[in-house]
Amino acid sequence: MENKSQSPVITKKHSLADIRFPSPGSVSTHGCGKKRKHAVFMSDVDSKILAANAAATPCRAKGLRGLYNMGQTCFMSVVLQSLIHNPFIRAFYLSVGHRSLDCEREACTSCALDDIITEFHSTEKAEGYGAVAMLQGSWKGGGNLAGYQQQDAHEYLQFILNSLHTTNLEEDEKEEKAEDCNCVIHRAFCGLMRSTVVCSKCKNVTAAVDPFMDLSLDLKSSGPKKKKNEAPAPAQAVDLTECLDRFTSPEVLQASDYRCRECDSQQSATKRLALSRLPPVLPIHLKRFSHSKTSSTSIKLDAKVHFPTILDLQPYVSRPRSKKGGGDSNGTKNGDTDKGTSPRPLYELSSVIVHKGKMDSGHYVSYAREGDEWFLFDDSKVVLVEEKEVLAAEAYMLFYIVQEIEV
Repeated sequence: MENKSQSPVITKKHSLADIRFPSPGSVSTHGCGKKRKHAVFMSDVDSKILAANAAATPCRAKGLRGLYNMGQTCFMSVVLQSLIHNPFIRAFYLSVGHRSLDCEREACTSCALDDIITEFHSTEKAEGYGAVAMLQGSWKGGGNLAGYQQQDAHEYLQFILNSLHTTNLEEDEKEEKAEDCNCVIHRAFCGLMRSTVVCSKCKNVTAAVDPFMDLSLDLKSSGPKKKKNEAPAPAQAVDLTECLDRFTSPEVLQASDYRCRECDSQQSATKRLALSRLPPVLPIHLKRFSHSKTSSTSIKLDAKVHFPTILDLQPYVSRPRSKKGGGDSNGTKNGDTDKGTSPRPLYELSSVIVHKGKMDSGHYVSYAREGDEWFLFDDSKVVLVEEKEVLAAEAYMLFYIVQEIEV
């Protein structure tokens, strides 16, 4: 497998602006003039425009194109737009990238994404693009995705990240642990979550660290249960930081749910989650779809979520307790970093996915940032919007990107 350690994704130190706007000559022309593998989907006009735009300088196109809705495929389009406008993913595919010319996989999703990013950043077209190859790859790789039913955007994100991980490995390459994998997807999206459980009786601490690719956060309840024929109470607004606070707050485990090894018996305990290693790209999923186990019904939570353009994750990061003590009872101390050695983990909002309408008859749109401007992507339509419109949106998923990465 080619060593991709020189990819902009893991360069020693990069600001987000460096990756968004690389200096001339720092980006390979791999994405600008290559012949696309899936020529069956490219017309003669496409070929001429692509050839005319191939040059020895970085591509100038901003990738501001919509994606045609091919039959309730808006869930796929919004996730793809978040990847197309992700500076880490874009830099990878426009530089060393996925070697689609050498790839022999059938219906390869990475080849399909390579085609899309190449097309979007090497031509000056404004009309929409039919992501047929990506749809075919999704149908082949995810059995439940086959067909033209509406799907969940968060579930599709999980599918496509796993699929892109797999298709960026060599055929004979062994699967590694997610946190050790060197593929572009895990280097960009994989973080580590620390879980600590403290026995209420003996105070024994059990800790585990697991990889994660996104955070799923609960929203506040929309209010007390309404009586029959009573109008529903208006949904309460909530801050994203409140959701993160609840996610990392101590949770009481009943004795029936936890067995202490030291006590050798069922005991009550306290469980707490904290971010142990932050990824460069952090997708946040807001749980707007609530499913009732008792009534087998589902509802959509319409609560307004206030989210910032700059997110400080320091309060949610853990570190091992120092030798001098000072950590909390679970062996970690949230919000504490070694001053002078670690910068504050500040993340910048990159894109937003919005679900409009009801659960069974809704529509997905997305917003993405290009430079200092925000754009709305509604299927094949692309519109310049103000930042205040983005911040007022009923977000379903948020994508944050670290402002400065140091490895």
